[in-house]
Amino acid sequence: MQIKFDGQESQINSNTLINVLIHYNTIISVANREYGGGASDVSVKVNAPQRGSFIIDLCLQEKLGGMFSSDTVSYLSGLITIVGGVFAVYKYFKGKPTKELSDNIEIQIKGNDNTINQTILNVYNSPISREAISKSIETVNEDSGVEAFSIGGEDIETVTIGKQEFIELIYTDFDKENIPDEKNEIKNDALLTITKLSFEKGGQWQFLYNGFKIPMIVKDDILMKIIDDGERFGKGDCIRVDLQINQKFNPEYNSYENKSYRIVKFKEHIIFAKQQKLDI
Repeated sequence: MQIKFDGQESQINSNTLINVLIHYNTIISVANREYGGGASDVSVKVNAPQRGSFIIDLCLQEKLGGMFSSDTVSYLSGLITIVGGVFAVYKYFKGKPTKELSDNIEIQIKGNDNTINQTILNVYNSPISREAISKSIETVNEDSGVEAFSIGGEDIETVTIGKQEFIELIYTDFDKENIPDEKNEIKNDALLTITKLSFEKGGQWQFLYNGFKIPMIVKDDILMKIIDDGERFGKGDCIRVDLQINQKFNPEYNSYENKSYRIVKFKEHIIFAKQQKLDI
């Protein structure tokens, strides 16, 4: 991913670069938490710069293991797309919150991934993300040597903000926003690993999702019918579902926290394959 500062000079104020990178890192953290649920750590590295440009490397550090190299590349590609999309949405809506994306926003998403679209919207609507972008623009606006600010990469359209746009894109009306106390989010094709199960009516199951244990009372009719028909479920098995996450706004952190989970649609039961021990 590339952050670029356009101007007549081949150098910029060190405070400009430092402040922009700090705010950029904030956006990466919000996007990573929203996209991966906190299962992975992502660090930001800065490569040796070309004239006027700074190449940003994202490095994935696994918390719980289980991610292969192809999964890592796919995850980081999605994360970069999300961050670029958030900047594009910010420029279009000028920092104001929105309930939906506009078709006029140029976001290049491979395969038209609905999960990434929804994540872009969620990350953008986070006041932390929008404030970080606003402060980045405020920083470059104070540097007389910067004539334009852009962010781009291989998997996203380059978003460029010219000097004439700086003032109107500095958004400060966060205290006037009406933020809902709760919201629901749907994760399609979520993979839940069973760690505790109960076949009693109203019994509580426990799953591992994105590295976190989540309790849930399973009420899905299709899943319960499969159980009643005699299909066996055990620890380590996985189920593929559409998962609804209820989130509540925490004013202390200025962000939403996951509070409860519900299976909206059961899709597949994946039986855990135990490895056979070898006799030596």
